Amino acid sequence: MKQNWSLLTAIYHLYQHSQFSMAGAVAFSFVVSLFPFCILLGSLAGILGGRELADVTVTHLFDILPASVAKGLAPQVEEIMTNSRIDLMTIGGAITLFFATSAVETLRSALNFAYRVTEDKPYIVCLLISMLHVFVSAIILLVLTSTMVVVPTLAERFNSPILQSFLDSSWIQSGLLNVIVAVIIAGQLFAAHLYLAAGHRTLKQVWPGIVLTVIVWLAAASAYSYYLGFSNYSRFYAGLSQLMIALIFFQLTAVVIILGAELNRGLIEFKKLRNGTNQPAAAE
Repeated sequence: MKQNWSLLTAIYHLYQHSQFSMAGAVAFSFVVSLFPFCILLGSLAGILGGRELADVTVTHLFDILPASVAKGLAPQVEEIMTNSRIDLMTIGGAITLFFATSAVETLRSALNFAYRVTEDKPYIVCLLISMLHVFVSAIILLVLTSTMVVVPTLAERFNSPILQSFLDSSWIQSGLLNVIVAVIIAGQLFAAHLYLAAGHRTLKQVWPGIVLTVIVWLAAASAYSYYLGFSNYSRFYAGLSQLMIALIFFQLTAVVIILGAELNRGLIEFKKLRNGTNQPAAAE
């Protein structure tokens, strides 16, 4: 009953504290950051595995999105990655990395508000942490994706038809992709709740909200895909319909992430009240 009430309270707080509006800001920053992030991804891939690795990584990145969302973004990302090249050790590389942190910084503000904490680190420190977060995320994404490219090649070198047939199975490839996606999403969420938001929280304190986020996000993505199957957004947004489809999806994503943080804060406060204390959630 307590947890059910906490969830209802978290949903109410989304409305009470205008978190739906904040989710819109996060969604906009997602779109702003997506293209610089993909340019950064292409530059890192040139060092780690070449253009092929970048193409495979971006393809799998869009595989986790609803088809209608990917359809609007993928061609633009492909064009940018084809025509844009940066050297990571130049001012252009630093500027690209800076713009790629826009989503991280906006998400930091949203999570801080959801946890009712105030950021006490200087802005430059927060910015450097966000840059490191984006840079490490890109490397992890490339490394995980490279397993889908390297493993079949190793199987060919070992000249094992059985292993090759096993790896060529669509079920195995789909399963490996799902594992990679799960690792990336879980890692990003844990990093956001534990290290990005201000204050101190333990793994035990943040996992309920993360589980809620994953479950609700999967349901919302499926429902949104189904809705787009018979809805015609061009009636409302004309030539901007593809962009609006992506923005609305990213806003849904931001809402469920913030909802997870609101749930965690509620459970933390319930625990403090039960233990006879009433300190701010970040003080633990």
